[in-house]
Amino acid sequence: MKYKEFIYCAIDFKRISEAKNILSKIKNHIGGIKLGLEFFIANGLKGIKLIKKYNLPIFLDLKLHDIPITVFKSLEAALDVEPEYISVHITGGSKMIELITKKKRYTKLIGITMLTSLEQDDIKSFGIKVSPKNYVKKLAEIAYKNGLDGIVSSPKELKYLRQTYSKKFIIITPGIRLNDDINEDDQKRIQSPGEAVFNGSNILIIGRPITKAKDPIKSLELIDKDINQRLNRL
Repeated sequence: MKYKEFIYCAIDFKRISEAKNILSKIKNHIGGIKLGLEFFIANGLKGIKLIKKYNLPIFLDLKLHDIPITVFKSLEAALDVEPEYISVHITGGSKMIELITKKKRYTKLIGITMLTSLEQDDIKSFGIKVSPKNYVKKLAEIAYKNGLDGIVSSPKELKYLRQTYSKKFIIITPGIRLNDDINEDDQKRIQSPGEAVFNGSNILIIGRPITKAKDPIKSLELIDKDINQRLNRL
């Protein structure tokens, strides 16, 4: 697995036993683990401590979004388990971001831009009149200027974002599907793993193509192959 460092598997399970089952199979073939709200609400910080025993970096994708002091205190609690990354919504505002970035920490703070399930019509219904690209562009600018370590963004905005920001500004990319899977999906702004890495993603968040596969290792090998082929295409 030449490119496994790019691959963070989304462990979207309520039961620890299910998480352990898949991780015991793939732990040597991935670069990290993404734990989201479903896992966190069911298992809390205790569950995260159990997953840390696999000695893989953890992206705690909580998408914190509230008034500044509430996010700050929530972050303090979450930092006890020292995840590699934790996510907050950039739309929480500059004051929220300024407050949480003052906290001394090991964990890198990652801003959520626009969810991959949303499209132009969705943000238009919110009263946002710009294109998804320009909306993400503005949110990324707020994140960068206010000291976040990186952002979560769909593959569709990757090319522009990486042209604007150096590799030190982390871009985490959900909405990753192998070409055979890009037909019906609840995530709309999606792309293959190879294209996403080529366009500048630091980390790919991949869940169902791995966890729902009959053979997760084979699926990971196909992901690795897709990245290799795209990066080495003449």
